[in-house]
Amino acid sequence: MDEKKAIKNGDLVLPGDYLGVIEEYLPGDGVREENGELYAMRTGRVRIDPERMEISVEPVTDTPPLPQVGDVVIGKVTDVKPQVVIVQLVKIEGEDEREIATSKLAGIHVSQIKEGYVEDVSREFKIGDIVRARVIANGKSPIQLSTKGNDFGVVYALCSRCRTPLVRRGQKLICPSCGHVETRKLSSLYRKLKV
Repeated sequence: MDEKKAIKNGDLVLPGDYLGVIEEYLPGDGVREENGELYAMRTGRVRIDPERMEISVEPVTDTPPLPQVGDVVIGKVTDVKPQVVIVQLVKIEGEDEREIATSKLAGIHVSQIKEGYVEDVSREFKIGDIVRARVIANGKSPIQLSTKGNDFGVVYALCSRCRTPLVRRGQKLICPSCGHVETRKLSSLYRKLKV
């Protein structure tokens, strides 16, 4: 039998997450039993009542938000393809800088990288770059982003040779360690945001 990780009081769970077995706990609110195993029915925090030996899932009222069209998001580049850059969203910018609900993937199409023609997407973004972008469509997966505009683009990047944080010099990035020069679709906020 495969090892299921032990659930603790206060753990955040998603619908369908394994919580334990019927021998350990009685299914409480927000929990369903299936073949002797207990699963979460909603997103929330695990509550274990040791006296009644009951496990329940308390709904989370402050559910982390999903990015909406017009939102400014921060994300990490996970893949660079000829026509699109894949970004793992980290947070939505704003007064409360909230983390994003799920590990949402987003895409920046080549036509949305910057004004004008993009010759080579890999000269604009590299895997591991931290980017600031605007959500332009969220109806289907992945969410669509744009980095057109001065404040959008790469805000933090590492040297592709030695992984040292790159320093901005004009429109180029220079590695203070090995001297390697790289290009990116830079944001005017490069290394000015805490990421």
